[in-house]
Amino acid sequence: MAEDKEKNSFQELMDEGQSLYDKELYKEAIKTYKIALIMAKKLEKASLASLYIRLANTYYKIEDKDKATYYYEEYLKEYPSGQTSVFSRLAHAYFYIDTDKSIDYHNKALNIEVNKYDSACKLFAMTKSSYYDQQDIKDESEYEVAQIKNVLFKNIKKYDYKEKKKQKNKKLNIGYLSSDCHAHTMMNYIIPIWENHNQEKFNFFIFNGSEKDDGTTERIKKIGFKIIPCAKLEDNKIAKLIHDNDIDILIDLGGYTHLKVYASLYKPAPIIISYLGYLNTLGMKEVDYILTDRFSIPENKAYLYTEKPLYLDKGYQIFMEKQLPDIEDNPFKKNGYITFGSFNCTSKINDLTIYLWSKILKEIPDSKLLIYRTQLTRKIIKFLKEKFEKWGISAERVIFSSHKYDVHYRAYFQADISLDPYPFSGMSIAIETALMGVPTISLLGDGLQSRGAGRINHILNLDEFNAECGDDYIKAACELANNKDKLIDLRNSLRDKINESELRVNEKEFTQDLESKYEKAWADFINSP
Repeated sequence: MAEDKEKNSFQELMDEGQSLYDKELYKEAIKTYKIALIMAKKLEKASLASLYIRLANTYYKIEDKDKATYYYEEYLKEYPSGQTSVFSRLAHAYFYIDTDKSIDYHNKALNIEVNKYDSACKLFAMTKSSYYDQQDIKDESEYEVAQIKNVLFKNIKKYDYKEKKKQKNKKLNIGYLSSDCHAHTMMNYIIPIWENHNQEKFNFFIFNGSEKDDGTTERIKKIGFKIIPCAKLEDNKIAKLIHDNDIDILIDLGGYTHLKVYASLYKPAPIIISYLGYLNTLGMKEVDYILTDRFSIPENKAYLYTEKPLYLDKGYQIFMEKQLPDIEDNPFKKNGYITFGSFNCTSKINDLTIYLWSKILKEIPDSKLLIYRTQLTRKIIKFLKEKFEKWGISAERVIFSSHKYDVHYRAYFQADISLDPYPFSGMSIAIETALMGVPTISLLGDGLQSRGAGRINHILNLDEFNAECGDDYIKAACELANNKDKLIDLRNSLRDKINESELRVNEKEFTQDLESKYEKAWADFINSP
C-alpha cells in the first residue's frame, strides 16, 4: 500500500512537471522534477530513467547544456541503448568540449537511425579532430552520403540537362544557396563579391535559407539580386525552386553547416559548386567543383576531394572593410611576459592542439596562454584545465576570458602571438588578429580546413610562421616569442600588410576572376560528352 502511494505521488509530480513544461515554465518544471527525483530513487528503473530524460530536456530548453548533459548521461546509465534524440543532443553538447566524444555520440545516433542532422554534424566534427586525415574524411563523407541516399533519398528523380548543352551562348543564371544572409562572418567574404558582380553579363539569384533579417540582410537586398526565401522548405522543394528558376550554376555557401545542402542530391542545376562555408569535401558526386586556390588544395592533393578543384588565380577570398580600433602596444611591455592567445571556437581545441600548446608554454616558462571565447562555460573551462594539467601546465598559466568588449577586435590586444589550432585552422581569426597587429603561428595539413591561417600568412609573406610538422610549429612560436623587436614591428605593420594584400585591394579583379571560372565551368559542361 505504501509503495502504491509513493508511485501515485511520483506520478502526480511528473504530471505537474509536464504541465509546467508545456506552459514553458521551465525553471518551475525543474523544481518539481527535482522533488520527484527524491521519490524516484525508491522506485523502479523505468521511472528513474523517465525522470532523467525529462530533466535533461528541460535543462536543454533553458540552454543549460552542462546540466542537460549530466542528466542525459544518467539516463544512458539506466538505458545504454538510448534513443536518437538523446545521442544527438549529447553530441551537440560535447561538440564544444570534446569533438571526438561528439563524433562517437553522432555515430550512436546514426546506428539507430540514418538522419541528415547527425550525418552532417558528424562530418563537420571530423574536420576538427586530429584523429582523421583527409583520406579518412573523404571516405567517411562518401559513405555518409551513400547512407543518406539509400535510406532518405531512395528512388528520387534527378533533373536532366541534355537540352541545356545546346545553350552555348546564353546569359548564365548564377544561384547562391546560403543560410547566412545576416550578420555572419561568411558575409564579410561574400558581400564584396556580390556587390562587384557583373549584373549585365549574368543573372544572379540568392536562395536564402535564413529567417533572420538585420542590417546585413538589408545591405544584401540593395544589391539587386533576386532573393528567394527557402528557410522552411524541404530538400525537394528547394531543389525545385532552383531548377524552376533555370539556374545554370549553383554555389552552395554552407555545406554541412546548413542542411540545405542536401537539395544538391536532386542535381537542381547542371553545375554545382561548393565554396567557403564548409571547408572540406562534401562527398557528393552531384557537386561538381570545390572553389579554391593552389595553396589551399595543392594540385597533388586534389585526389583527396570528391569534387574537382576549380582554381582561382586571384586568391581564395576577399575580406570586407571594417571600422577598427587604433593599434595598442604589445601586452608583454606591461605584463613582463609573453601572452599567447587562442580566439577560436573551443570545438577546435583537441588533444593534439593542447599538447602542442603545452610544449610551447614549457619552452617559454614565464609565458601564459589566453583562451578567449564569449561562449566559455564552467564545464568547458574545467575540461580544458584538466587537459593542460595532464601535460604539466598549472592552472595559473592558462587564462580563460569570456569578457564582452564594445568592439570584439579589442580582445586581440590581450595577446602577443596567436596560436592556430590544428587541424581546423582559424582563417577569419588570423585575418582579424593580423588587423590588430597579432601574428599567427599555424600548422599546415592536407585538409582545406587546416590551411586557412597558413594561407593568410602566405599572402602576407610570413611563411616562416607556417609549420609542416608539430616540432616546427613549437619552434616557430618559441623563436617569435623570444624576438621582442620583431613582435613590436609586426604589431605596427600587420594591419598595413593586410590592407595592401589581395584580401583588400582587388575586389573587382577578384570577382572578375571568379566569374571567369564560372564561364569556364559552363564551357566545360557544354563541351562534355
